[in-house]
Amino acid sequence: RVSELVPSIQRDLLPRPDLDYALVRREVPPDQHVEVLSIRLGEAVQHPGSAADIELHSRDELLVFDAILDRTAVVSQLVDTLKEQATFRQPARVAKVGGLVRHPGEYPLEASMRVSSLIRAGGGLAEAAYALGAELTRYEVVDGSYREVAHVDVDLKKILAGDRAADLALRPYDDLHIKRLPEWATAVTVEIRGEVRFPGI
Repeated sequence: RVSELVPSIQRDLLPRPDLDYALVRREVPPDQHVEVLSIRLGEAVQHPGSAADIELHSRDELLVFDAILDRTAVVSQLVDTLKEQATFRQPARVAKVGGLVRHPGEYPLEASMRVSSLIRAGGGLAEAAYALGAELTRYEVVDGSYREVAHVDVDLKKILAGDRAADLALRPYDDLHIKRLPEWATAVTVEIRGEVRFPGI
């Protein structure tokens, strides 16, 4: 299990690990195609034997990220592998998150992955994120002849509150965009001048 590979967060990991998102790269027989699973590393280590503490298979590779530093280089290698495996009948298991998350980019799309999971993969919402709504762009091939694009409004407020019905299931090539809080960068000031002891802004 993961807890046997990493028995202690303090002793076995470098400072600032992302305990909410780590990846397991798995080669699945008989053709050894690659699948990717995400885990909550903190839960796995702190609660051995729990659902988060998954069993590892031969040749599994555990990828642990820094919570602050960019993770694009490592994740992009996995994404490239998943794209190389894609076929006409099995599109690449990849989804994208952009905008106001800490680590925007493309991530492996896991089975039963939802909007909240993709936000977790992106390191969570950034400080200036608009936490009420987001937009999901969805690409779908219709009858093998053309690609259709749809834009879906996402109720981020309900998702963050734990509403599973609002937490949409993702499909290959879904693109989630987290908006910026309006007027986040606008500083509103007042200047006082004249017969006062401390004039200024």
